[in-house]
Amino acid sequence: MKARKIPLALATAVLVASSLAAAPAPALAQSRPLGGLFSCDGSGNKQEGGALIGAAAGALLGRNLAKNEKTLGTLLGAAAGAAAGSYIGCRMQSTDAALAEQATKKALETGVAQTWYNKRTGHSGRVSVLSSSYGPPVDSRNLRFASGVQTLPSYEAAGGAYVAAGSTNLRAGPSTRTATIGKLAAGESFDALGLAPAGGWVLVGRGGEAVGYAAASLVRPAGQAVASCRVIDASMSGGGQGTSSQRYSACRDARGEWRLTQA
Repeated sequence: MKARKIPLALATAVLVASSLAAAPAPALAQSRPLGGLFSCDGSGNKQEGGALIGAAAGALLGRNLAKNEKTLGTLLGAAAGAAAGSYIGCRMQSTDAALAEQATKKALETGVAQTWYNKRTGHSGRVSVLSSSYGPPVDSRNLRFASGVQTLPSYEAAGGAYVAAGSTNLRAGPSTRTATIGKLAAGESFDALGLAPAGGWVLVGRGGEAVGYAAASLVRPAGQAVASCRVIDASMSGGGQGTSSQRYSACRDARGEWRLTQA
């Protein structure tokens, strides 16, 4: 059987596709460092979109190059296009990566939502902080309670000193239906011994003793509490595409670096 010749341009495309496809894709780790989300091997609509666009363009190129070998040319062209498109997708990510990573890191450190905008690409994004935690749960058996203060089995870690935004009632339990057993003056600081698991209430401490519950909406951290974990929502829009978003759980590792997992 006579061997059929493949045009030089198509042969070159075959070599490119083969070399690009030969490198195995890294396995997705359960958690990754902050910078890993913005690297080329990170998953994302941009990279996948680039691969799909590249595949379509490559298929058309392959058909034109192969002439009579249209099926073979289409397949090889699509392979080369997908590989090149994936690379282009990575390039698209990298133009926004520095801004997105900076905003994400600041949101994780401060607990305050951050936005970014890249005038070069027209893409913008927002990183919202949905929740924060400041350590392992607090066992109530390790706390002292004043007489009349209700005890819960455990509390979420609160993160340190708090201050009352205004005159605030202290309640016997984490509910407005419980008795008022004291007050916090406006600007008064206190130790937040824990947060009620159901949310909305802070266990107020004085001299190491729990003296009542204050509504979380009426008090705030006295300084910047150092969170151990946060849940964030990262969204991105622009470039003629709709808004896409993804939720992540982020926790500090033993070195204090943030590691994220897709929630």
